[in-house]
Amino acid sequence: MGRKKESVRLNHFVYVLFAAGVALAAASCAGMHEGNDSATAIAESSPPVPVEAAAPADIFDVAPEPLTVADCARCHVSHYQNLKDQGGKHRFNCQLCHKVFHAYNPRKNNFDEIMPKCASCHQRPHGQKHVDCLSCHANPHTPRDVAYTGTITSSCRDCHGKQAGQLAQHPSRHTQQECAMCHHEKHGYIPSCFECHEPHYEKQGQESCTQCHPVHMPLQIAFTPAVDAQICSGCHDAVYGLWSKTPSKHGGVNCSQCHTEHGLIPDCSQCHDQPHDASFHTKYPNCLTCHVNPHDLPVKM
Repeated sequence: MGRKKESVRLNHFVYVLFAAGVALAAASCAGMHEGNDSATAIAESSPPVPVEAAAPADIFDVAPEPLTVADCARCHVSHYQNLKDQGGKHRFNCQLCHKVFHAYNPRKNNFDEIMPKCASCHQRPHGQKHVDCLSCHANPHTPRDVAYTGTITSSCRDCHGKQAGQLAQHPSRHTQQECAMCHHEKHGYIPSCFECHEPHYEKQGQESCTQCHPVHMPLQIAFTPAVDAQICSGCHDAVYGLWSKTPSKHGGVNCSQCHTEHGLIPDCSQCHDQPHDASFHTKYPNCLTCHVNPHDLPVKM
């Protein structure tokens, strides 16, 4: 009798659950069909389900797309990055050099055979003497990054004849140095003069050094009107101190306008005509007898 009652209760519970589920479903459908805005909005905002293209019956029954540089980069990451950062004029489609792909066989040892040849594009830019390109340009993906090997340091004058000639014709301490003492990091490295030399004045700019000193013949000092007078103060500090404070008109004249060559002591007549009569100049032929110091002329205050 007890089991019969339990069965009746269980059946009643199941019936109640089923009725509740039917009612809930009916309410949901009614909301959808009677203009339930939120339900409609959700349905309209849902992205369409993509329909996958049917795979070909034969996996080889497709026309492959040509390889792109990005395709090559998926496997050859370091080469791609080298070309991107330091490729220079070699930044072009890989297939312009590489005509054969994935054909290396260690048993055949055919690496040299399948690798592109420099002569396919380049003639002999360094003449007949230097024809082993990879002895200097070790990585064709960074062609301008040339390490300082023995080949480079022993043959600078073969390409840089002008600079070698200047060093030989105008001896200086620079003539006594090996090229690699200054151009030490890699081929093409342009050093700062201040790696070896003290500046003429605090905060002097590197570019001002070569205004006066040609690098490979530094004692052939060339002055131009643009040379900063403060450079002269490095050696001629006493004179610069007088000139920079003088109230005379010479205070507005740059050093190199009078001293057109380093060490030249100009004659006053280079700029000035005879301001006095002939007899006066005969009696006082030296202007400084009266004008005392050209860097700080006496003036009427």
